[in-house]
Amino acid sequence: MRLLKPLACLALLGGGLTALTATGSAGANPDDGARDRPLLQQLRADAEGSVTVTGEDATHRLGFIRAGRNGDLLSTSDASPVAKAEAFLDDYAPLLGAPADELVRQSVQRDRYGSTVTYTQHYKGLPVFGSTVLAHLDKAGDLTSVNGDAVPNLSLSTDPTFGKGAASHRAVQTVRADPPGEDGAEADTAGIKAASARLVVYREGLIRGVPGDSELVWQVEVTNRKNVRDMVFISATTGKPVNRYTLIDNALHRIVYERVHTPAAKVWEEGDPFPGALNVDQQNIVHGSGEAYWFFSNVFGRDSYDGAGHIMETVNNDPRILCPNANWNGITTNYCNGVTADDVVAHEWGHAYTEFTHGLIYQWQPGALNESYSDIWGETVDLINGRMDEDEGDITAKRADGACSTHSPARPLLTINSPADIAKDCATGGAAFGPQLDGTGITGDVVLGLDADEDGDNDPNPFDLEGSKYDGCSTFTNAADLAGKIVMVNRGLCGFEVKARNIDAAGGVGAVIANRDPLPITMSGDADPDPSISSVSIGRDDRTLIANAIEGDGATVNVTMKDAGGAREDSFRWLIGEDATAFGGAIRDMWTPTCHGDPGKVTDAEYTCSTDDGGGVHSNSGVPNHGYALLVDGGDYNGVTVPAIGLTKAAAIYYRAMTVYQTPTTKFPDHADSLEAACTDLIGQPINELSTDENDSAVSSQVIDASDCVAVAAMTQAVELRTDPVQCNFQPLLDPDTPALCASGKPKTFYREAFSDKLNGWTRAASAVFDPDGAMNWETSTSLPGGRGGKAAFAPGPDAGDCTGAEGDISGVSRITSPLIRTPDKSGVLALSFQHYVATENGFDGGNLKISVNDGPFEQVPVNAFMFNDYNTTLTSAAGGNTNPLAGQPGFSGTDGGEVHGSWGESQIDLSMIGANPGDQLRLRFDFGRDGCGGLDGWYVDDIRISTCKATSGVAADSPKGVRQSR
Repeated sequence: MRLLKPLACLALLGGGLTALTATGSAGANPDDGARDRPLLQQLRADAEGSVTVTGEDATHRLGFIRAGRNGDLLSTSDASPVAKAEAFLDDYAPLLGAPADELVRQSVQRDRYGSTVTYTQHYKGLPVFGSTVLAHLDKAGDLTSVNGDAVPNLSLSTDPTFGKGAASHRAVQTVRADPPGEDGAEADTAGIKAASARLVVYREGLIRGVPGDSELVWQVEVTNRKNVRDMVFISATTGKPVNRYTLIDNALHRIVYERVHTPAAKVWEEGDPFPGALNVDQQNIVHGSGEAYWFFSNVFGRDSYDGAGHIMETVNNDPRILCPNANWNGITTNYCNGVTADDVVAHEWGHAYTEFTHGLIYQWQPGALNESYSDIWGETVDLINGRMDEDEGDITAKRADGACSTHSPARPLLTINSPADIAKDCATGGAAFGPQLDGTGITGDVVLGLDADEDGDNDPNPFDLEGSKYDGCSTFTNAADLAGKIVMVNRGLCGFEVKARNIDAAGGVGAVIANRDPLPITMSGDADPDPSISSVSIGRDDRTLIANAIEGDGATVNVTMKDAGGAREDSFRWLIGEDATAFGGAIRDMWTPTCHGDPGKVTDAEYTCSTDDGGGVHSNSGVPNHGYALLVDGGDYNGVTVPAIGLTKAAAIYYRAMTVYQTPTTKFPDHADSLEAACTDLIGQPINELSTDENDSAVSSQVIDASDCVAVAAMTQAVELRTDPVQCNFQPLLDPDTPALCASGKPKTFYREAFSDKLNGWTRAASAVFDPDGAMNWETSTSLPGGRGGKAAFAPGPDAGDCTGAEGDISGVSRITSPLIRTPDKSGVLALSFQHYVATENGFDGGNLKISVNDGPFEQVPVNAFMFNDYNTTLTSAAGGNTNPLAGQPGFSGTDGGEVHGSWGESQIDLSMIGANPGDQLRLRFDFGRDGCGGLDGWYVDDIRISTCKATSGVAADSPKGVRQSR
């Protein structure tokens, strides 16, 4: 069953407010910058001292406005903090993206450094999801900075056409149909319900930091208050899922199953004898929870995670948790036996403190910061608590710049040595079982392991997950060929370690396990009994490269599997989870994140661009993790020298950034701004010593000065917090840069269909493969995506069905056929263009165009007839499990890169390439097919035009036939 996870997957595009300052972002919308530039000039004239601004990519407005040191953004006012903040917003709120009357004050916080006034945006009385604006004043009453996210130019109805009850039901259905989880392990959704539902204005792209459209949605929390807690956003106009993310924060990127939280299960409560009858893990939890509590209380004066003394409840070792794992689910922290190390326990409580302070949304860069802050606080507690120590708290245990630890697993690398035409280093994942590779590694020839075809379909598809003969899950049929070889098999339906044991038993010297996705995976597994050979993972494309050379060319492929970690040092400092015995060693390295396959800077190849894991929240946390470690210990990295400022100063700066400047949508550039502003605030101010002891609050002798803020700025440069991850290179499915239809002169359009009179004149037909009730017709839509007005023809491809091949299976095809179109009998070349929008289940649902010339048979328009925006894929074949009647045909399918939606674009066709000439009669037929389950939106078609270009020049000369003109 192929269900597309409804996550927000938004393109990484540049943007900001144009030409505002040398330190601002370069913008994608010059008009915005031109409109706001006079207001910024007015602000600079009114302010006392210099003003620095940073653009916000998602809104093309400002995200951070800062006065220079000892400056004041509104020097003409000596009013109270609230009055001064509101006076500033009355004049300058449009710079941040919202009119002042849409900003509603939420709170005023005062501490020994000054005051922070918090606002959220409301449009016609409804909250704008993710919006927060913060105004900061120092003790002297100077307005030092204003920052946050607001959504500009809102114009939409706030009257839902899809009700609260229906949205709640749809949200629960969405989670039940696609339970959270990975690697085939799905969470138990028993007892899930909609705990809350509220209308909000939702801006696509705000979390990711890219432009998007605004719409009215229902924000629904779906939970069983145990192991499932998802926030689901349902369109209040169409009822379609818009976004979804988990509120379950995991130490590892694995699923946590239902656990027990009842009075009868209580084993210890404050005041009970300790350790009493508690086992080692339960004792560790009591210790670790106390250390986390006293750390935040002693150092920052915060009474529990909610700031109001909330009981800190924990559940350990519930058998329904897929161990080893740990999590915070919004109510309790939860652990398996063997994962209760001090840094892991503090990590999970860190998620609770994050939820009740900056509330970082658990997706993309905000989610990576959420994970990073938990690692930061978990490791800080580990370095100062004097428990579970291996001298990592000693600064002399610092490793050399870029060095891996001897206590980390190998950093595996598979290199193809020969044949020369495919030689390369492959992206490689390691395994938590079997012996670790060393620097010499294993070199040998690769053999494909063949085992029983378990489902009996004799499917040659190497990635058939229903029992492939290549998956290594049973006895090998070519066992005699495997002895002394490195054996490659596919990821399938058995455990990774099972494959390795089978290869080991057949005499293989190493195991290469290919992932079904383009990237490799870090492989977990039961190490009892442990295979005696080393295993690595590679991605699908590298597997195909090797397999094609062996099977297609008959070549001998020689590879080396080794540890690419280089010279290692004996240090536990900055390792996460090194004392969690169930993990078998550390799970992340903050000092050199690449030692565990995580990025240490934004441009690293390890930076995750896919939608997996909420957009890489666990992997991409390596960037801010590295920043903290580098700032504490100092070092030379990426051509930048970062002076060491130590734990005490760094913790103070990060906590102030977390509680004063950061918002739910804070991304890496915002994080850099927040740290620099927090450091400036703390210059010369008292900060507390770090301690996890009970009631041990004391002012430190250390004082933050300007040189420490220089170190902060150097660190943000070193790990590239302000650099866009352009390597992801997400692109729209349809190129928006439409060329002229004709090479010269204007096209003479003689036929146009904009569906203003609905589908009148067009013939509709629909059929279903299995369930007659599953047939879906084209329809006329007036609610067009992407902010487009008017009407369009729409073929639905919803997230529905059950892929059973029986009742409930929605496999079928929808067709609309045009009336007879007579072309003028004049010289020239006929050209067809149409606007369309595609958002479907990639590869399984999709559509194409067929044309009949002079009442001949309908034939599919071939790729070489397209001048612009041709078919983007070939639909998955029937042999690949696709029950779509269009299976195997070229078509339009999928979504924009990195997104769950599409965007409008124009396709252009040279009709002479299908034998159509002036004077001929044409009929157009748009076919859209879907498989039995899963989906997203469908295919919208609009503004169909047939035109004549001059015969002397023909169609657009810069669009050669057969070449897809797209970015």
